[in-house]
Amino acid sequence: MERMFIELLQVSLGTRDRLSWVPTEREWEDVYEEAWRQAMVGVLLDGLERLAVSGEGLADCLVNLPLDLKLEWIGESQMEEAQYESQQEAAERLARLYAENDLRTYVLKGAVIAECYPVPQYRCSVDFDCYLQSMKGKSDAWEYGNQIVENLGEKVNRDFYKNSKFTIWGLTVENHQYLTPFRGNERLKALERFLQHQLTANSLESEISQFEGTELWRPPVMVSALFLIEHAYSHFLHEGLTWRHVLDWQMFIRKHREDINWKELDVRIDEFGFRLFYDTYCRIGLLAMGQLSEESLTIRDKRMLADIWSPLDVHKTVNGLRGKLALAGNTWRARWKYSEFTDMTWLRALWIQVRGYLFDKNPKI
Repeated sequence: MERMFIELLQVSLGTRDRLSWVPTEREWEDVYEEAWRQAMVGVLLDGLERLAVSGEGLADCLVNLPLDLKLEWIGESQMEEAQYESQQEAAERLARLYAENDLRTYVLKGAVIAECYPVPQYRCSVDFDCYLQSMKGKSDAWEYGNQIVENLGEKVNRDFYKNSKFTIWGLTVENHQYLTPFRGNERLKALERFLQHQLTANSLESEISQFEGTELWRPPVMVSALFLIEHAYSHFLHEGLTWRHVLDWQMFIRKHREDINWKELDVRIDEFGFRLFYDTYCRIGLLAMGQLSEESLTIRDKRMLADIWSPLDVHKTVNGLRGKLALAGNTWRARWKYSEFTDMTWLRALWIQVRGYLFDKNPKI
């Protein structure tokens, strides 16, 4: 199943033109189940569609694809498209509301990454992550944004220091006060300062851009790049990676290769402690893109690859004592990751979590 999943993914991305064998009905079922688990149903449907129109002979590999499975695949993908369009409409409406109150809405991941995919609608999100910037010198754009929503009668949850959370017009929103979970971690705190400086420096106005016809803004490319890397790094350590985490980075750099200051990014990756993770993360991405064979993977690469195929170690909440205990359990189970992919021990990571929770309840940068 793993080999077929990767080959179909490569067809979807246009780096392969056909599968190397004719899959069985059972193999198609297994790949669909994995695509659903990896939140990649629509992305892989694009591969099916490319095979179907590729001409006589190349489409023969679809012969054992059951009709009912194909229809289910199409139906699930159409639901993803509808969800994406609905979320975008609500996000644009919210951004207009904020703009009327002199707030600029930066998109974190979301549409910034989706537009890098062959079919943006297939890269749908569970929620909408944003960062607000005051255009009139208001001292706390984050809180001002929360209050605007509360004035409409919506409830805003501020239980988590990094972001508030609310639902408006059917859209679940994470309004970020901070971009990273830096509490208790001096290195991530330095990253947070860097990212916020990048967002607020007047000299970077030329590096941001607006989604056409909306009040939604793309952050500077360096902000999105480091935000993506930290996001994948954090997921890898606390829950596990998925193919979408890997693909997000590959799609982003494929679109923005000429826009990224690679020399500076390389320095920042070392400065903020991502090097051991990042190098392997990129190699797994090259595998997904068909630019690296599985036979070329190192032992470390194979361990990360196995993590991608494994079930996520998810927890319902990161808030309160229950959430912190869940995170501590994740850290214990992922202790091998700290020894191979970070420059700290799992005990050090656990102490950072405990120290932050006990002594830094309301962290500031």
